[in-house]
Amino acid sequence: MQAITNIEIGIFLAVAAILIWAAVTDLKHRKISNNLSLMISGLFVVSSLLFLVQGAEWKSVLLWPTLSAALVFAVGAGLFAAGLMGGGDVKLIAATALFAGPALSLPLVLYVTVAGGFIALLTFLHAKLKSEQNDPPEVPYGVAITAGGLWVCFQRIATL
Repeated sequence: MQAITNIEIGIFLAVAAILIWAAVTDLKHRKISNNLSLMISGLFVVSSLLFLVQGAEWKSVLLWPTLSAALVFAVGAGLFAAGLMGGGDVKLIAATALFAGPALSLPLVLYVTVAGGFIALLTFLHAKLKSEQNDPPEVPYGVAITAGGLWVCFQRIATL
């Protein structure tokens, strides 16, 4: 059992590393690769299989986390349609919500929203100080998603 717990911790640390990479690429290029969201989703599958091997109920391991991630994706898709969120951001937060599950999805969204507001404020202040742009700056929302996702990862590690 200790070996499986160590693998689970490794998975959560890998998710954290992928989220950090997403934040860095979003800061540099204002784009989040689909591959990062796919890697997080793949790690969710591996993590779910480990929990199932340990005897966890499939609904709590697969069904409810997938439904909560689908709800997060649906809300994100609405924000994308309204031009308030990028497509890469929507996919990244939905993939992260797989690990959050129903218990941590609402706090995840709350932390991402608060961090996103702070990052948006800093982005707009930076653009104002440079005063080179006439268009509103693009907010690197992947940084906020990373902040919320890191919180989820360390909450999940703490419960192992």
